[in-house]
Amino acid sequence: MFSVNQHAAEIDASAASQYDRWHEEVHQDDDLDALSLAAWHRSALDLAPPLNDRDILEVGCGAGDFSISLAHAGANVTGVDFSPRAIELACEKARRHDQAIAFRVADAQSLPFADNSFDVLFSCECLEHVPDPRRMLSELHRVLKPGGVLVLTTENYSNALVLGWLVSMLRNEPFNSGTCAQPIEHFFLFWRVRKWMRQAGLAVDRLAGTHHVFLMLPRCHPQAFVKEEFRNRFLARFFRPVARHMAFRARKQA
Repeated sequence: MFSVNQHAAEIDASAASQYDRWHEEVHQDDDLDALSLAAWHRSALDLAPPLNDRDILEVGCGAGDFSISLAHAGANVTGVDFSPRAIELACEKARRHDQAIAFRVADAQSLPFADNSFDVLFSCECLEHVPDPRRMLSELHRVLKPGGVLVLTTENYSNALVLGWLVSMLRNEPFNSGTCAQPIEHFFLFWRVRKWMRQAGLAVDRLAGTHHVFLMLPRCHPQAFVKEEFRNRFLARFFRPVARHMAFRARKQA
């Protein structure tokens, strides 16, 4: 089922239109027949339970690549995003990949689903871009079935990227975390996000980090002092606090 159903009660039209323009710019050269997964999507899959025949919701699905990949794995997938334009792109990609995914426009802070609706939730790099992250986490807890699993990835700035934030503040300009500055961008530290998840009733049982940013220097490429991932478990755990992208696995108590 492909639908662009506007759950508009609490979606700010101005912010949604800003994200429409952002998606237009970022995805203007996309090949709709190809799927593009980021490192955080791979981290999310590493933490995920078996997906076959599970009812899955992806919150902040963007142009739909990860939702389509989950459907390829045999899951029953619903994808939601704040941006109508993102959902249009996601629907078109799903058609081209012949995947029956229920895409719809919805606010992550007020999801249009009944309590205890989904076996597994995914949300990748979305939490830092909503007005009220704690409200979003409460909603994720509400729609997750008891015993269900949430896999969430988000930015973490307990590393050299904090210098980028300081420069942005001094220049009084938006912080650009990657491809174009976004309308909403929160400063996150991973232990703060973990605390919020626990306060929302989600029991965090595993963390993983990628893209470890050790140092940033003027006139040096931002990737110059970065280690993408550590295969050694001890090193991965030791350097996890300086990972830029943090993945959390949590469960809703049965």
